[in-house]
Amino acid sequence: DVNFLGWANLCRIHERMKLMTAVATMIAEAIGVIEYREVAAKLGEMVTYTEMWSHAMDGLEHTAHKTDGGLMALGSMSGMNIYFSQTSARMVQLLREVSGSGMIMQPSENDLANPELRPFLDRYMRGKDVDVEYKSRLYRLAHDLAVSSFGMRQEVYEYWHGGDPNRNRINLLRGYDQSDMMDRIKGLVSKPLPHE
Repeated sequence: DVNFLGWANLCRIHERMKLMTAVATMIAEAIGVIEYREVAAKLGEMVTYTEMWSHAMDGLEHTAHKTDGGLMALGSMSGMNIYFSQTSARMVQLLREVSGSGMIMQPSENDLANPELRPFLDRYMRGKDVDVEYKSRLYRLAHDLAVSSFGMRQEVYEYWHGGDPNRNRINLLRGYDQSDMMDRIKGLVSKPLPHE
């Protein structure tokens, strides 16, 4: 028997991180800024958070253990919930920064279907090597993730669903065993330190 309580939520978070990273990357490509150093650095930061999450999930599987009741359970994930409540907001911010003001001024499907507007949209709203439909739909997806009432509700959920982040950090600190390292430091500072 397996009791991987919380695993589905961790997978959901990982998919959300991959989605935000891919949308930001595709927007950077669509508007021709992916080669800009500062844009690539922001995308790299998003990839870093996503990869760290993947490694943490691997760690949970590696530290899985049998409970007293004989079920297989994941290792501790208390630090992961705190980590994502912090990094989710940062990833949304990075998505907004990469996207720029295009998030709030894209044509709707009705605009795209309007024969009077369409020539202007094709000319002025297309992206780099992408048509206006692709670019506007991609931007509307980014808007849903990072600007809309749905996106903001999701961000509030990500921040609070695991409980008060400050309380969680304090509880993590109180349960974190530092005795071995503290003993080593006490041994080091219990005698004069060599000077240059």
